[in-house]
Amino acid sequence: MVFPDLLFALVIGIIFTGIFAIGFGRRGPWASIPVFFILVFLAAWVGGAWAAPIGPPLWGGYWLPFAFMGLLVALLLVAAAPAPQSTVEIQNPAAERREERQAEVAFEIFFWILLITMIIAIVSRYMW
Repeated sequence: MVFPDLLFALVIGIIFTGIFAIGFGRRGPWASIPVFFILVFLAAWVGGAWAAPIGPPLWGGYWLPFAFMGLLVALLLVAAAPAPQSTVEIQNPAAERREERQAEVAFEIFFWILLITMIIAIVSRYMW
């Protein structure tokens, strides 16, 4: 059942990346289409693999859990996108750059922890 699950997650990842990242121009806190796709793809795969099968079967698998999880994660990523920059002048640009860098590092750490956790969840689902 790995192949239908992989195919469903891939299609859902492509669809939601196209809708949110390309259609609406929102890519989440990383502002990168490949990162957005990877997170939606892996989250859809984890959710679909671990959720109870619901909906109509297609090609030997159930696609609805993949779609629900992919949509949920895509919406969360889009909601976590930073607000547009203000036009107010900054009094201390060095402090502002330092704060921006700290936020970037925090998002990078979060990304890698999330990525590794989702890969472990996928592998463990098919191993046991």
